Amino acid sequence: MSACEIADLLGVFSGKVNGQIKAIFKEGLLMETETVRRIRSEQGFVDLYSIEMITILSFRIATPQAKTLRRWIIDRLTEKNSSTSPMIVCYTLGKRYN
Repeated sequence: MSACEIADLLGVFSGKVNGQIKAIFKEGLLMETETVRRIRSEQGFVDLYSIEMITILSFRIATPQAKTLRRWIIDRLTEKNSSTSPMIVCYTLGKRYN
């Protein structure tokens, strides 16, 4: 997503997003080479940011839209997948199996 698209998603102006992106790079939380891809469009070059950048921005910006995105991210990370069976590990002490 571009900075303008992220701003729309989070309900802020693009200047706020750009300022936070600069701070994230300055603080070393993400590396620019790993999270930005520059593409050529009809209007010129556009920087597109990774899902990692969008996630960090959602935790740094305090808007209702950012809160909704944070909640969605947390729900996806903590949801239980009922279609997989649990892994069972048995340990037997004192017996050797050859």
